[in-house]
Formats: sequence, structure tokens, C-alpha cells
Amino acid sequence: MNPSDAFDRHVSDWLHADAEHRVPEHLDAVLRRTRTERQRPAWSSLERWFPVQSTLRFTPAPRVAWLLVVVGLVVALAAAALWIGSRQRLPQPFGPARNGAIVSSHDGDIYAVDPVTHAERLLVGGKTMDFGPGFSRDGTKMLFLRGSGDPGDDKGLILAVANADGTAVRELTPQQQGFDWLDWSPDSRQIAFLSQPVAGGPRLINVANVDGSGVRTLDVGRSAHFLSWLPPLGGEIVFRGEQLTPADPPPGLFAVHPDGSGLRQLSRTLPSNDSDYMTPAMAPDGTRVTYTSNLGYAHIHVLDLVSGRDIVMPDPAKGFTNQFGSAYFSPDGRLVGYVREFLEDKTYQFVVAPSDGSGIGTPIGPRLREPTNDVNWTWTPDGSAVVVDYGADLTVRLLPIDGSRGTVIGKGDLAFADIQRLAP
Repeated sequence: MNPSDAFDRHVSDWLHADAEHRVPEHLDAVLRRTRTERQRPAWSSLERWFPVQSTLRFTPAPRVAWLLVVVGLVVALAAAALWIGSRQRLPQPFGPARNGAIVSSHDGDIYAVDPVTHAERLLVGGKTMDFGPGFSRDGTKMLFLRGSGDPGDDKGLILAVANADGTAVRELTPQQQGFDWLDWSPDSRQIAFLSQPVAGGPRLINVANVDGSGVRTLDVGRSAHFLSWLPPLGGEIVFRGEQLTPADPPPGLFAVHPDGSGLRQLSRTLPSNDSDYMTPAMAPDGTRVTYTSNLGYAHIHVLDLVSGRDIVMPDPAKGFTNQFGSAYFSPDGRLVGYVREFLEDKTYQFVVAPSDGSGIGTPIGPRLREPTNDVNWTWTPDGSAVVVDYGADLTVRLLPIDGSRGTVIGKGDLAFADIQRLAP
């Protein structure tokens, strides 16, 4: 579908609300969900196992009949074993996995993308404005955001889910104002998201049950931002506490149980200013968190939540570059990726660097001149590449981290792509 320019701008405002002080706010949590669809089990087509025609008819002798009974029992037992095994072949919610299928969105519709030819096949279409698809951590489902498609509708966005193949679409929420920053729970049964009912007011943490049984809003006593589930079990939701007014407590990193209880602070030091502790992102094992601070220029930190050690990622031209955005960990936790802006010529490029701060990182992909406030990205499940959404040029690229040539896997308004996780 081709929505009007007015509606496009309206949705873009929802998608890219200003996060202040050069640190972008966007729906990166949608990107974090690089999960997979379970394949059809082999036992569901017995012709695969026996070279026979299912329509063949004959009258066996009694001895053959007994043999067929035995064979039938063996087949039934094998099918049962395969069925049980297939149900257990779901990927772990965190850590390396195999790359699965690709899903993308652009121009208001959602597509499956062939991993070889990059040809598209429509999954979710219609008059609504559907975008931002992301697979659940177990790979069996997919979420996306939905606008009404009416240029005059300013009531907000809807959170919708579907099976991983795009079937059985259902809406989990009514329209929400200021919809922002989503993340699947590790067990794929809940989705945490932010809303902002009053423009300029506090952002609220919400938790939706994927089975449709309800949505609850958590009371954490302040505005929240940049939420994610705490790996590996997801017993808490991590977020940045915002300081909206001088009367509010200073910003920091916090965690709260998904029922709203047990609020605790993760950051150990006071912020340097009101743009500290921005864009937090968790390591796969839950022991470290990255965040962005800004003291004249933006830089990336890696905070060890156990020891309290805080590493600043090296900058090749300190004071002449900004390093910022959600520095997501690779599936094995050894690397982080983020955006580097070169202040001299106002260009920017994606960077992958060791998460222990031992290197300045390797730039990958194109070096562009457009603004950096709408770059979204995620790792492929196997950690060999990143999927980067350059919103400024309406292009989604798959970029191998070894520096080899990347490929375009999506292009259009609100273009975005995600890759499924498959069990190893």
C-alpha cells in the first residue's frame, strides 16, 4: 500500500520521537527480536520416509498383514518421537543460533524475503499501515505495529501479533499514543512496550500477554525509556529512568519485575548530565549493559553489573567523532555494534568492536552523509552479519562483519527487516 505523505510523516514521528542530546530514540527493540519460525516437522509427511504411493491398494496375505502391523507400530513410534523432538527444537532465547527466514516491511505492508534471491512475498497487506515486524525469541510468532491507514487518524498505533508465517493476525492492544520501544520476553509469552499517553509527559511501561488475555501498565514512579527484558530468564525489565523536570530524580538504569514489583537501581554512579545512561542494551548473559553518555561528544560504555567496572569504548579521533546509539551485543557477547559519526565532514558509518574495549572497531557498510537519528539495526542470529536500516535513504542492508560486500534486502518507506532464529 502507499499511504499519504501526511500519514507517513505522522507515523515517522511516532517511530522516531526526539531522544534529545544527539542520542536517537527509535524502535530498536523491534530489531532485537531476531528470532525464528520452527520448520514443518518431517513426520507430517510420511511419504518422505517410504518410497510408496499413498493411493496404492492391495490385499496382503495374513503373514504380510502382521508385518504391516509391526511396520505401522514402528512408524507410529517414530512419528511420535519426531513430534516430541520437533517441539523441543526451538532456539534458546539468547546466544548464537542458526539464521532462518527473513521478514521485512515497507510502504505499509509486511513481506517474506527469499534469503538467496531477495524476492518478496506478501505476508500481511491491506489498507492498514503495518510495519516493524520482529520474530519472537522462540521463533513461532511475529509482532508488528499497525496504524489505521487513515491520514486523519491521530489516535496512535496498535500492537499486533501473528504466526511466524504471517497467518492468524490478531491485535493485542487498542491504539496507543506515543508507542515506542518493544521487546519480546525470553519465553515469548509477553511483550513489553512503552507508551506516552500525553505528549511531553512520562513514558509508561506496559506488558501485553501474547495470548490476548490483557495488558498491564507498571507504576515505576517516573518516566521510563529504552526498555528490554533482563537475560537470560527475563525475571525483570531493564529501563532508563528519565528526568523530565528538575524535581525528578536524576537519570539512571533500573530494573523492575514484570508485575511492577521489586524496583531496583542498576547504575552505581550519578549521571554526568541529563543525557547520561542513554540507550541501554543488555548482554546475552545479563551480566553487562551498554549505554551512551555525552560530555562534549557521545561515547559508548560497557558496564559490568557484577563488578561495577565501566569501560569506555575507544574512539579513534577523540573529540572529533560521536559514538552513540544502542550498542547491541553480538549473540556470543564478544562484540558490540554501534554508529560512529565523523564530525569533520558530518558523515557516519556502522562499527563493530570488541565488547571488552580492546580495539577501536571495524567500520562496515557505506559511509553516508545523511543524519544519523534514524539508523536501526540488529545482529543476525549466527553473529556473522548485521541488518542495518538506514532510514535516511530508505534502505535495509545485510552487512557481513568481515567487511565483505553487503546486500540490500529491503527498500521503501519505513523499511525494516528481521531474521529468524533457528535451533543449532
